[in-house]
Amino acid sequence: MRSMDQPPPQTPAPLPPFVLSNFSSLSAKELRWDREFSFVWGDLKLSSGKASYVVKDKTLLAEGSVAAKLGTERVEGKDLKITGLDMAARSVSKDGFGFYFTDAKLFSPVLYIAGKTLSVSSETGAEARRLLFVPGPDPKGELELSADRLRSQPGSGRLFFENATVRVLGNRLITLPRLGVTPRYDRKREEQSLVLPIIYRTSRVSGVVVGVRLPFAPVGGAPGTFIVESTTLQGWNVLATARKELLGQPTSPESEEPNLFTGVRNATQKERSFEERVRPFIIARPPVAPDLSLRRYAQALSAPAVLDPLPLQSKPTLALEATAESNREFVRRGAFLLRSRLPEAVLTGRIPGSKGEGGWLATLGGGPARETFLDGSGKHVQADRLIGSLAWEAPRIRLSPHSQAHALLRQIEQRYSHNHYSISELRLSTDYGFTPQTGLSGGVALRRAQGKSPFLFDTLEALSEAQLRGQTQLGSLTVALMGRWDLRTRQIFDQEIALGWRGKTIEPRLTWRSQNQQVGFTINLPALTGF
Repeated sequence: MRSMDQPPPQTPAPLPPFVLSNFSSLSAKELRWDREFSFVWGDLKLSSGKASYVVKDKTLLAEGSVAAKLGTERVEGKDLKITGLDMAARSVSKDGFGFYFTDAKLFSPVLYIAGKTLSVSSETGAEARRLLFVPGPDPKGELELSADRLRSQPGSGRLFFENATVRVLGNRLITLPRLGVTPRYDRKREEQSLVLPIIYRTSRVSGVVVGVRLPFAPVGGAPGTFIVESTTLQGWNVLATARKELLGQPTSPESEEPNLFTGVRNATQKERSFEERVRPFIIARPPVAPDLSLRRYAQALSAPAVLDPLPLQSKPTLALEATAESNREFVRRGAFLLRSRLPEAVLTGRIPGSKGEGGWLATLGGGPARETFLDGSGKHVQADRLIGSLAWEAPRIRLSPHSQAHALLRQIEQRYSHNHYSISELRLSTDYGFTPQTGLSGGVALRRAQGKSPFLFDTLEALSEAQLRGQTQLGSLTVALMGRWDLRTRQIFDQEIALGWRGKTIEPRLTWRSQNQQVGFTINLPALTGF
């Protein structure tokens, strides 16, 4: 029996009926529209040269310059088949429905796709064949991502590419037989682009570096990432991580920006009601003005921000993460090392604060580690270590409609066989947005170390610094800058500039960083983030 103080369950509002243009002919088996056909269902508008509806199969076939529009998204194609369409109820069937386009082109504020076929089914998700992602509606072949097939995983919306190929100026750069990605749907998270798993950079330590970054999901449900790089100066290096959620999932409170991908995911989530699954396909929400106080800037840079706030999280979590690292370059303030973790396991627990922000974060882990000096001496140090930390992040402070502030306090304790090393730190940062594309992010990290560590990389990570990051957009070009200051010597020790050319679907970025004289090149897919 439901408690008296428990609110009654809310029933979703009924879906609106659809409206059709006048048909040309009518029979017990079929309806026909021989000239112009129009179909309006909520905010979804469909038109074509002609159409027919088979009563027994509940199937509508629209032919001749088919166009479907919902809000800011538009799909055009040669023809369209809609299954599960119940003319009597003026709605789609609760048993399942599907939309099937041929020779389709999808246009939206963040996406241009062309495909031989494009289908969306409430049972099997989305699928496209002979797919082509391009920078805009009139591509010149300068940059493209193609795939033989793209399909989404029912319920989650996770996307799987088959034979995904990147071409630059018509030349094939790389082909991946299989590629799985998870689009970002939550508008409350930081806006990030999906980065294609291609690594190319040059650096003073490693020379020319070419590699791949691939996600994997091993047996046991512990997904991870595997990175392998071939360098001209230091041979091969490898980094592998795997993470297992032991308590809860680090999901943030849901606040979705509706688009094609969120609609597909909702349609295949069987735990939702019929109305909740269909509504994203027929109701276009008005665009939400960006909240500049929640924006962060210069995220395209390779140098980490002085403070990256914890993502929003709805409930406590506990996770175990394992990392294996071999001969990865470690460059800090003039010191050049190769670091290895052989491997390292870390247990991380978090209790989020009010509204899912900040809160307490604790870690406990350790394992054998090694550092190799690159000064020609061949010196290396290896030792087992045990690391524990406790941190508290304050809730984000909104200073104005354009700015916010963050604060984090952390204590790190490290123990070795004969040494003890601890770091106390306070991190403060703020962000200010002039426009959605132009703003500043900056802050300080005040650190104090005690004890002695056998590793130089511990000492380098314990130095205090200040940092200023900024970005602006000039037409299709995004420019990001960064400067880092050593608070002890009061000197700049690191600078970086990043240039990104923003297409609708693909965004290549070129970065130069003074520390290690590093040049990097990445290709991002902002269209697969959900923003």
